[in-house]
Amino acid sequence: MVKRKFLYKMLSLFVVIVLIYSIITSSIIFYKSYQMSDAQNKHRHQLYMDQISNYADFMLRIAMDFVYKVSTLQSLIDYRYSEDTSYLYIANLYNDLIDQLKGFSQLGFTLGITKMTDNLVITAAGTYSIKDYLNELGVHAEALNRFQQLQSESLGANTYVVPQALSERPGKIVIIHQTIHSKLDPLYFFIVVDSASLVPGTSEQTNGNFYLYTDQIVGSYIHKEDLNPEILARSEWINKQEDMNHVKVGSTVNYIHHSKVIPNLNYVYTNELTSFSSIFIAIWRTALFPSVVLLLLGIIVAYLATRSSYRPIRQLLQFLDERKESNGTVSANEHGQQIHELAYIQSSIEQIYSINHALQHKLYHSLIHLREDFFRKVIYGIASEDFIRENLSALQLERFQDDLKLMLLECEGIEALHKTMPAPNLPLILNTLIREARDGYEDFFILPLDKNKYCLIFHRISSESLQQLAATVITRIEQDLSLDVSACLSDSYRLHELTSALQELLRLSNYQYANANKVLTSQSVKDLEETVCYYPLEIEASLINYVHSNELGKAYDLLSNLLNKNVKNSSMGPANLSNLKHSFLTTFKRCLNSNGKTLNQFTKEYPDLLDEFMEVPISKFTEKTFALFELIFNYCNKDKFSLESSTASQIFIYIHKHFDKDLSLTDIANHFNLSESYVSKLLKNSLDINFKQYVNTLKVKRAKELLHQGNYKIHEVAAIVGCNNTNTFIRIFKQYIGVSPGEYVKNLNQLSS
Repeated sequence: MVKRKFLYKMLSLFVVIVLIYSIITSSIIFYKSYQMSDAQNKHRHQLYMDQISNYADFMLRIAMDFVYKVSTLQSLIDYRYSEDTSYLYIANLYNDLIDQLKGFSQLGFTLGITKMTDNLVITAAGTYSIKDYLNELGVHAEALNRFQQLQSESLGANTYVVPQALSERPGKIVIIHQTIHSKLDPLYFFIVVDSASLVPGTSEQTNGNFYLYTDQIVGSYIHKEDLNPEILARSEWINKQEDMNHVKVGSTVNYIHHSKVIPNLNYVYTNELTSFSSIFIAIWRTALFPSVVLLLLGIIVAYLATRSSYRPIRQLLQFLDERKESNGTVSANEHGQQIHELAYIQSSIEQIYSINHALQHKLYHSLIHLREDFFRKVIYGIASEDFIRENLSALQLERFQDDLKLMLLECEGIEALHKTMPAPNLPLILNTLIREARDGYEDFFILPLDKNKYCLIFHRISSESLQQLAATVITRIEQDLSLDVSACLSDSYRLHELTSALQELLRLSNYQYANANKVLTSQSVKDLEETVCYYPLEIEASLINYVHSNELGKAYDLLSNLLNKNVKNSSMGPANLSNLKHSFLTTFKRCLNSNGKTLNQFTKEYPDLLDEFMEVPISKFTEKTFALFELIFNYCNKDKFSLESSTASQIFIYIHKHFDKDLSLTDIANHFNLSESYVSKLLKNSLDINFKQYVNTLKVKRAKELLHQGNYKIHEVAAIVGCNNTNTFIRIFKQYIGVSPGEYVKNLNQLSS
């Protein structure tokens, strides 16, 4: 009876284990099914968002390219240069607009052009006053005032999308674009796009909605609903640079993509969250059958396991029963068996000690990772005082409580180094260098922040010794690994103040190129922090984007406006000039980084260029800045031609050798045995401008060099650069430079005198 109860208890225990296992497994099946369904929904929504935003960007890019094409029309150039209202120029421009729009009318947009100064808007449908044109579009006059206000706030705000609040026609989207000329009044383009042609009005996502958004709603699609007020209240998300997916707000999941054509335009797609209850019915039938089968199999296995486990126990009980019936004493064999059992127990204890020793060894090595996690939480400000107090002793860090100094090492060129050799273990290298330089000094800890930045925490070291140590480490790393390294040193802090120390170092790192010394302290950048210059972040972002997209013309215009704002319109002392040079160098460095290159690589190819730039006086600062930027632009984009094809590289070489002749697209096509359309498309993909514009750019650049020499007359320069007609040369030069060759020479003479 006792044996049977024991058997039932074992069976019950196994069955309980099977039940628990089945419940856990079924829960995992349900949860994974929910995750899979949710992931499919997210993927479907994200795919829809990618497709619709890319399509909208494609349509907007066509419209903006058309604006750029119209801006090169001779009739528009004549109209822009006319000082009074010339109806001949207006009529020519009107006819050209009609001709140009014939091939674009099916794309669903129209165009209006005005200088604002003559109160006329020229369109393919006729000529209007500005007030009548805005009424025709259903746009409030406040929209134009808002656009001009944005221009005064930022040099980069040259395109404005009119929101729904300022438009009475929801079926139309109005974009106001401005082109700026240093010598002429701005030119305004009104781009009117049909909402249905910009974004398709149907979607399989029946419970979602799509929006165009700037700082207000521009357009609402699918269900024509308003944007969630919670998203509007947290609109800082939309102003970030990166695209965002799966942003949860309330009961909705939101997808936010930034337009690659219009900087302040965003695409927002909102959809209801997938709830577990909504898909439970769809998955319970699928999960129920395997769960029941699993339970039945588990019960069968439990029964078999019980029988198998009980067999040695039954034999043991039988053995005990037999021993009870025997009254004899312990024999010699039994005594030997007991000794053998004692030896087995002793060997088991030794194995336990061995395992324990291995665990202690692993714990010692994991101490480094625990310390790294501890310092990371402290330095990022997420460690409470209780957490610090509890872990100082456990991690053997009692000495790291006060008199701490931080060193922030920033290493540029690691990605380029990885292409030629295995990744170096920088923490190990730094550890070795510090111990060698300080004769076995151990009161420091190395904390990697990312792949380029390392924060070193030192205990009780003087500022002079820390500066010498930083200089030694920088010299050794640059010699051995060819990396560009800079160091920022903090003052003394207590352990719970390390967050402030890190903020100080990150602030100092912004001045690494404004100081010749690679070891920066608060005192060394004190003078630089007192200087102020005009350098908005959006200007820098636009310039980096133009370099990355190989748009040299737009980059030149933006750089020229920035230089005019700082150099020509304000008094520039030595301190302000030094700070401005630092700002430009920081931007140029980020231009290189965005194209997979480093400032260290650039300085190896041009070793003295940065020193010359930092020493240039205010009188030659603009010229030197343009020269440096052109080298960096070409350095960033020099590999893009070869990425297109070897044919493109050969065509570019051929153009550079023969641009001073009457070179045509037909000549190039015949020389390379290609069609004109293929050559034109190849050049357009590589340069983002057409063939004629590129050739004229080379002619004008060569003409400027000849005019600087002062040994040639204007008609001689025209002949040298391949313009047989002097008037044609003057027109091209004025189109690209803004002044005629004669005025350009006159300005050169005034500057030299």
